[in-house]
Amino acid sequence: MSASMSDPQTQTVWLHGAGLSAQTWEGKAEGLCLDLPGHAGTPRVREATVAGFAEALLPHLSPRCALVGHSLGGMIGLHLAATQPERITRFVFAESAFTMQSRWIDRKGAKFASWLTAKLGPRGTAKLAAMGEKGAAKKAYLTEVARMDPAGLNDAMAAAHSFDGRDLIDRIHCPVLILTGRRNPRTHKQALDLARRLPGAKHRMLEGGHMLHKDVPGAFYGAVQAFLAEEAGRA
Repeated sequence: MSASMSDPQTQTVWLHGAGLSAQTWEGKAEGLCLDLPGHAGTPRVREATVAGFAEALLPHLSPRCALVGHSLGGMIGLHLAATQPERITRFVFAESAFTMQSRWIDRKGAKFASWLTAKLGPRGTAKLAAMGEKGAAKKAYLTEVARMDPAGLNDAMAAAHSFDGRDLIDRIHCPVLILTGRRNPRTHKQALDLARRLPGAKHRMLEGGHMLHKDVPGAFYGAVQAFLAEEAGRA
């Protein structure tokens, strides 16, 4: 557990996506890299919701935190930024969504995705997710996701696909950086909507896909570090 790069009194906490682990950052993330519940041998959540994941992580957070969340980690970070405003000083929302429930087709698709994950299991889900990917991103799916505990993976997918954080957005007052990958248009609309709803939020489009930290690690970590360093400048 190391201190944040931005402020010696602020802890930077990194939250990975569903099926991944703290190892996904490969030592490039400065701060506390947590394994989500049900991942890498950690106990499962009592309630397979984003709120349930956030509650399970609260004991690990210091009084002042900057959050970096990717995918499911971004949803959890959004919940924490809204419900723990006195603790969360900055938030990076990377390749994530603030709701999976806004349209009928989204709700149907979310239910199907959760069913398919349970049907295929970790190995099948990993192969499906890796289709169209290459390099480090493909390797991450085929190794990290494939070795997941089936129940833990099902919890993570159920939490992500049932998430609806629309009512949380107006409760977020800390500075926010929104990162999206140009090759993953599924996240673009919500990223722009979120940027419009959060005064002062910054949105950057990087030349990668969903796994930004694997596709374009230099651009991803550079953007995060620059954003977190702004807090040190103000201090």
